[in-house]
Amino acid sequence: MMDVTSGKGSRCVVFFSVPGETYVNGKYEERDPGNTKVAATILSMELDCLSMEIVPKDLYSRKYRGQVERAKKEWVESHRPALRSCPDISGYDDVYLCYPNWCGTIPMPVATFLERNSWEGKTIHPLCTNEGSGMGTSVEMIATCAPGANIAEGLPIRGTDVKSCGDSVKRWLARSRWMDA
Repeated sequence: MMDVTSGKGSRCVVFFSVPGETYVNGKYEERDPGNTKVAATILSMELDCLSMEIVPKDLYSRKYRGQVERAKKEWVESHRPALRSCPDISGYDDVYLCYPNWCGTIPMPVATFLERNSWEGKTIHPLCTNEGSGMGTSVEMIATCAPGANIAEGLPIRGTDVKSCGDSVKRWLARSRWMDA
């Protein structure tokens, strides 16, 4: 399914997010919607642009342990899960890519999305939600999966801070090229 926000220009927000449990400060917390969807919604509103969701064919467990087990297995096997919804970014120059840090990098459904699109002449602006591990090696993995893309400065956002990340998003966007135009 796609979450669409009416927008303008040649930029869009693409996100992958899983609702359900997350592990914060030694305990499980329910997050619905997922942290990354919250951040992507804030970003899309700031940019006034279309927002599209990466949705795997087989949804992830809402339980944290189930998510972690599947994510680790996919990462170890370099598995690219089939997608129910793979956004088409052919009409966009700037793609703001929002994802959680899984196994120190991008989730494998994000790798599937990246590898299914052409990136020549496009810029990817990564936004990574995490609980203290920052961007990990996600920027390097994005570059590997999206040959030809320019990779802009990324923004790591702690999941615990996602609901109040508006100012961080604004500062990050102020450094982006599109605001200088």
